[in-house]
Amino acid sequence: MTDGAGHRQALADRIRGDHARRARRRRSIATVSIVSTVLLCLTVFGWLQLRGTADEQGDIAVPEHATDDYGFMLTPDLVTGTDTGDVPPVNVQVFEDFLCPSCKAFHEESGAFLAEQVASGTISLTYQPFTFLLEASTDEYAQRAANAAACVADDAGVVAYAAMHDLLLQHQPAEGGPGLSDDQLLDFATQAGADDIAACIEERTFAPWVERALEAGRAADVTTTPTVRIGGMDVVRSTDGAESIPGPEELQFAIEAAR
Repeated sequence: MTDGAGHRQALADRIRGDHARRARRRRSIATVSIVSTVLLCLTVFGWLQLRGTADEQGDIAVPEHATDDYGFMLTPDLVTGTDTGDVPPVNVQVFEDFLCPSCKAFHEESGAFLAEQVASGTISLTYQPFTFLLEASTDEYAQRAANAAACVADDAGVVAYAAMHDLLLQHQPAEGGPGLSDDQLLDFATQAGADDIAACIEERTFAPWVERALEAGRAADVTTTPTVRIGGMDVVRSTDGAESIPGPEELQFAIEAAR
């Protein structure tokens, strides 16, 4: 190889080496950039998650004794003051709207049975507000009633909530017109055991919580009231292929199956 050819070969080798070093440097920079971007995204996502959790838990008034899934659980020990023993009670969830006529019918047919099952230690009963009939009155009664019941729970506990629940269904107004007045709601709250919650009822202190309860129910695939769930399964009465609200017989069967 002549000196000229050797010089050209050395120059070519140096150029290739410089190119390879620059390519490695670009890959390193790109890798660092990608990693940095991923870390930044994860950090932002984590912050948003934490912010969402804080918002959900901290930016609204939450009634005392409410469950994390926006309900009020009536347990045997609350009713009887005694321990249920080693066998945990089966949880029965009832999603209801206080303006729903079918909810009133369900309460009239099965309310006493469910109360007996709680008292015997067989079940716990979770009342789940689901105020989807907000427009079915002229004064947003569904929300006002659910808020008033939440006010009772906040002030006097779940046993008082259950009493308020029963009073509201027993004195359910007709759809399409005005609901019970705030004064009437306050009167029932007093009968249920609450003390001086007029401001809570009038100002609808727990209305945002009631709205979130509705959102949570929809997220749990609740579409109508009453929806009764035992062991995570919807319980219905089936007659000639047509489904309707369950009665004590269907509830008893589902409770025994869950146990």
